[in-house]
Amino acid sequence: MAASNTAWGIEIGQFAIKAIQLERVGTEVRVRDYFYRKHRHVLSEPGLTEITASGMSKAALYLEQTLGQFAAEKQLAGQQIIINFNWNQNRGFARFAKLPPMPPKEVPNIVKFEAGQQIPFPLEDVEWDYHAFEAEDSPEVEVGIFAIQQEPLKEFLTFITEKLGIEPLAVTLSPIALYNAMAYDRDIAGSIDPTVLLDIGTTSTDLVVAHGTKCWMRSFPLGGHDFTEAIASKLARADFPNPYEWGEEQKREFATSKHQKAIMQAMKPVIDDLIGDVQKSLQHYETQNRGTKIKNVILLGSTAKIPGLRVILGTHVNLDVKRLDQFSKIGVEGADASEFATNVVNYGVAYGLALQGLGMAAIDVNLMPISNVRQRLWGRKTRWFAAAAAVACAAGGAMFVQHLRANSALMSQATLQEAESAISMTKVNLEAGAAVGALSKNMLELVEDREIWPFIVHDAVSAVAAGNSPEMVGDDLAKLTVAGNRKQTILRDLSGTYTVTPSGDRTIALTLDVEFMGQDEASHLGETVCEWLRANATRNDAPYEIIEIEPNSNSITSMTVGPDGSLVVNAEQAASAASAAGAAAAAPESEGVTGAFTAEGGGDGGSNFGGVTGKRQTGTTVNRPGGLIGGAGSGGGFQTERPANSGAGSASGGFARGASTEGAAEKINLDGIAPIPSRPGTYPPGGTVFVGKITFKVKLKGSVAAAAPAAEVQ
Repeated sequence: MAASNTAWGIEIGQFAIKAIQLERVGTEVRVRDYFYRKHRHVLSEPGLTEITASGMSKAALYLEQTLGQFAAEKQLAGQQIIINFNWNQNRGFARFAKLPPMPPKEVPNIVKFEAGQQIPFPLEDVEWDYHAFEAEDSPEVEVGIFAIQQEPLKEFLTFITEKLGIEPLAVTLSPIALYNAMAYDRDIAGSIDPTVLLDIGTTSTDLVVAHGTKCWMRSFPLGGHDFTEAIASKLARADFPNPYEWGEEQKREFATSKHQKAIMQAMKPVIDDLIGDVQKSLQHYETQNRGTKIKNVILLGSTAKIPGLRVILGTHVNLDVKRLDQFSKIGVEGADASEFATNVVNYGVAYGLALQGLGMAAIDVNLMPISNVRQRLWGRKTRWFAAAAAVACAAGGAMFVQHLRANSALMSQATLQEAESAISMTKVNLEAGAAVGALSKNMLELVEDREIWPFIVHDAVSAVAAGNSPEMVGDDLAKLTVAGNRKQTILRDLSGTYTVTPSGDRTIALTLDVEFMGQDEASHLGETVCEWLRANATRNDAPYEIIEIEPNSNSITSMTVGPDGSLVVNAEQAASAASAAGAAAAAPESEGVTGAFTAEGGGDGGSNFGGVTGKRQTGTTVNRPGGLIGGAGSGGGFQTERPANSGAGSASGGFARGASTEGAAEKINLDGIAPIPSRPGTYPPGGTVFVGKITFKVKLKGSVAAAAPAAEVQ
């Protein structure tokens, strides 16, 4: 799965919605936000399957209410969203099989055969995926096969998308997410001894045996709902209006109840069933894995809070059972620390889901229907593709032309033709060697490279995002305009110069024009945006290295926010800035050949491009987001140096080829093709907004042949 800087993991439960937003900081993560909200009624409560006048069940209405509260309180638009599948008590299923030693290329076909044997439904009626577990000390390959029936999955995704207003990037199973969370948080992959993760949910219990880089899991239909029903059936009086709700209350208040003995006696049959299921599951695992001895259990879920349950379970299964009371690698500080800690036992699945959104999951299984991925991430974002094609041209390249052509059926013919036209014009101009000389040859190298520009824009947007506190990222005007200390940074413009040295080294000198508010204008950019660039300077997945990062603190100017929100420039500083700009313009050019591009923006709108290979069938490829293009406004442009009689290329508002003196420039109106909305640039009246420039270079990996003199370029 493509990695992003932040991601929401959202667990849809029968008792509550639990969600964590994680932010990746280097090789670690931190909690950026979280959400925990109980449903008005437990969704498994008897009678809630009744269909109301709205055409929805009562349970669906209660879930809708909780989802609405979540969407209203949190900024979800534009976020990476990973969810678990939980619909009408259907949670999907997992099967495991051991394969004999075989060449890796044969594994997919064998797995497909195994899936047909293991999955109790026709393969065409399910969405399925698999993960291969391999150990260095064993030639055998063990695979986990995971599946969800298509119809309930489609119903679930439609419901979630409508109520949250988001399109999840991935959907997976709760036990997979639980394993991913503990594998990361407790470094399970490096552990010799197996650990059992026992998550007692509302209607089912997930048992996961985590053993190094391998895992095995089983779910059984017993959970907190059964404890509640046992209490209600044994202790509730006949005149109680809602015995189930009363039983749920008694279970939650068990620790302080004066009827503990009676309640425990009522729950005993359920506890015995739970112990029996756990024992049978562990015995099966140890039988299948000779020589393995399980010793440790980590207990999760709200039901794990029942006093005495941990001790009873540990005694009967003869294992060391510990309740999860804190995470090792994430936490929340300050005023919210206590609230977060109270519900840590419930956040395991959400934690793992968010890690998958960050590309940090040990098991990356995505059960999103392929049809949904194609339709939602291509068909419904046509405007972003057109804009991205334009930005690609603005950057000097048609990086995304194949994506557009491959998905032409999902785009209007007019949009496709205009995008293709912009791409064609780029190549026509760059291939005019007689006019541009060596620059043409080397710029054409950049045009054909489909990785560089999306990486640059992704990094620019991510770096600027690091200069914002969470409340400044959304579109909540009340928060954006409130006075007081704040950390807010907005990208105004991104421009750069592409240079090829005589030796063939390629660099792009980039300038980020930003406006910001912060307590210390001198250090703000260096400690936020520049720090992100430094932390991400060298990455295996990036086609370049980030070098020569400068915050240029001495050139920062200021503006005052007027009563109407307008920005008033300080005249003296404006003059100083103009002088500095003039000096920069007069600076000698770098040795070698160069070309400049600019992409203006100030928005959060974006489009993502990339690919992921699905595991359902050999060779199945699903194209979906892998980067981020941010920015709005004029959309950007590209220009190259041309002789004086060749006209000028537009550096703003789209792509324009240089016009001769006989005719005006032909220009595509990119904002008309695919307008990208700007985020509101609002500040508290009377405040001070600073404007600065961050400069850095990217040194492209690899080199090109040394540039030939202009006369030799054909």
